[in-house]
Parts: sequence; C-alpha cells; structure tokens
Amino acid sequence: MDQNEKSGMSYIFIYTTFPTKKSAKKITKKLIKRREIVCANIRKHTAVYVYGGKNYDEKEFGCIFKTREDKWTAVQSFVLKKHPYETPVLMKVQIDDSNAGFWNWIDENLD
Repeated sequence: MDQNEKSGMSYIFIYTTFPTKKSAKKITKKLIKRREIVCANIRKHTAVYVYGGKNYDEKEFGCIFKTREDKWTAVQSFVLKKHPYETPVLMKVQIDDSNAGFWNWIDENLD
C-alpha cells in the first residue's frame, strides 16, 4: 500500500501551457499564494498543433502543477478564468505512487 492510499489523500499533477514565461509565472505565483498548488515546473518547448483549421509551430511554456485531488476544481476554475489562451489545455494526471516525503511536503503547504 503506497502513502497515497494510507493517508486517504489523492495527489495529482496538472498540465497546462502558456504563450510566455511571464504568463506562466504570474498564474503559478497566484496559485501558490492561494495555497492551491505547492510547485510548478515551467519549461520552454515547441508546440506543433492545429487550431481553427490552421497549422501552427510556436514556442510556448509547459507547466506542471503539483497538488492534491481536492484542489483540482479550484485550480481548474482559476486557470480557465485567468489563462491568456481562449482554449487552454488543462489535464489532471493521477500520481500512483511516490515517497512519503513528497506527500508530506504537499500536505504541509496546502490548506
């Protein structure tokens, strides 16, 4: 039985992307201040995609938020209201297992 099962809590990553590092950091800092996430990993990458019938090849910033399942609705709502993209990707990824210290760190830093 992993720590996740023992504590009764469910932990998640939330993945989204932003057009600029500035926009990614702005939303990340607000989510941390609101105690809805504990961390975000922000990385620059190239996105090749289709939108509105057009093909795109652009730089953007991928963001992985670390949090608990019980914060998903609040994070989702906040990001969808504040995100600069009309239709941002916002995916919840369940964490199946990790070390106890990781779970504890999340719990100590969220409301």
